[in-house]
Amino acid sequence: MQESIRERIRNAFAEVCKLDKAELEDDVLVQQELGIDSLLGLQLLARCEQVLGVEIDEDGCADLETVGEFLDYFQEAATG
Repeated sequence: MQESIRERIRNAFAEVCKLDKAELEDDVLVQQELGIDSLLGLQLLARCEQVLGVEIDEDGCADLETVGEFLDYFQEAATG
């Protein structure tokens, strides 16, 4: 069975941020709770682009606060 897009993004998130997937619940605040800064955010964006095979607009990520918002945004970018 093929992984869902959200699962692929969550896996990339865990890999780049060196976190357990269990820590990546949709309502977790990315910056405040996980400590993901702008540099790590750019690395995450690049990894998700690689995993999904699409280009993602980094400006659209600026206002995203939770893991779920990032997953939704990247999924939308992947499915258009």
